[in-house]
Amino acid sequence: MNIYLRNICLAVLLCTDVAQGQSDGLVRQLCRNAIRLDSTHLSGDENAGKIRQLIGTNFRVLGIGEQSHGTSEFFTARTMFLKALGIDHTLTKIGLEAPMAEVDKLNDYLRGGQGDLKAILRSFRLYGYECREFAELVNDVRRINQGRREYLVFFGFDMQSPFQSLQNILGSGVTGEAADSLKKLLHYYSLLNDEIYNHRFSEADFADLKKTSELIFNQLDARLAEDSVVRKNIANYRQFLLLNDPARGYDGRVLAEIRDSLMAENILSEMKPGEKMVVLAHNAHLQKTPNIFSKSVGFFLARNLKSGYRCVGLTTSAGSYTTFNPKAGAITDGNEVKAGDATTFEHYLSQVNSPVFAFETSPLMQKPPAAQLPRRYRLLVYGLAREQFFEGNLLDDFDYVLHFRQTSGNRSFYLK
Repeated sequence: MNIYLRNICLAVLLCTDVAQGQSDGLVRQLCRNAIRLDSTHLSGDENAGKIRQLIGTNFRVLGIGEQSHGTSEFFTARTMFLKALGIDHTLTKIGLEAPMAEVDKLNDYLRGGQGDLKAILRSFRLYGYECREFAELVNDVRRINQGRREYLVFFGFDMQSPFQSLQNILGSGVTGEAADSLKKLLHYYSLLNDEIYNHRFSEADFADLKKTSELIFNQLDARLAEDSVVRKNIANYRQFLLLNDPARGYDGRVLAEIRDSLMAENILSEMKPGEKMVVLAHNAHLQKTPNIFSKSVGFFLARNLKSGYRCVGLTTSAGSYTTFNPKAGAITDGNEVKAGDATTFEHYLSQVNSPVFAFETSPLMQKPPAAQLPRRYRLLVYGLAREQFFEGNLLDDFDYVLHFRQTSGNRSFYLK
């Protein structure tokens, strides 16, 4: 019995030494490669200069992700990236994971302060944008534009709302029967708010919507049908229909891949020779590899652009985030960001002696060997996440990582 117990103790000690060695090795590598940032002035000029040197200009599309849609510091970090890269006048566009037609209204606000910013953000139908931090980011872009020859502009690359696309078509000069039909279609959608939000139309409702839509487009004046703005809005609306077709049985993985492939297509369609852009979305959309649900936007962009696509993952080890909490029946900002165990990248990132730091991932892929790397990292899906950690290699999925030791929930306009 004593020999048996002695062997167990020896095995435990050996396993502890291996785990400790893995921890020490990865943390040492992180410390060696970390670019430490000033957490008290995150979007300040000094930090922007460090980020500019880290990222450089050798990209066509730079994806800047986030682990959740409800983290205050991630919005400030994105402002820092925009300040860092905005001095490059070949950077012309900022893409948002938001409906294409609705985002166009932001540019009217950027140019002259026209419109109600809160109302514009409400039209996205995505409460993650309805917060003080994103409003501040928009106003920071206005300030960045004051020092540029050509304004940075926003564009949306998502297709989750039909409203503004149809409104734009109606406002393009449509008259007669087509105009009346468009008004009826918009009213019909206004009665299907939950179905739009949940992507769950009945087969009967969807068949009526699709039939009415096709009749309208067939009624359009030939001149209007060839107008580039009208065509863009029709294309975006058709994507909405494609995403919501109940014939696919609402298979989550199928819908996720359709959506990500269409978002990548929309980003690529916005590109122009000699110009660069930044796109802002969730980490899971922008990673270069397929995510846990499907092939990602970043996967499709990397396949098309090769090294012209680069991406940054924003991560956190602890704190809270803002989302809809079913138990509270409201949007709350105290939802816990859980600590990661030794199987997670966050466990090791939290051991670097810096509240916020950035690093390039490729040097860490050399040593320690991939077999010794953690196998999971955090992914906070839309809404309150039951499971916070999923299988994945953070170093393989992103070209750069910006990590916060502690973060807080954003200041939603809906907080009570």
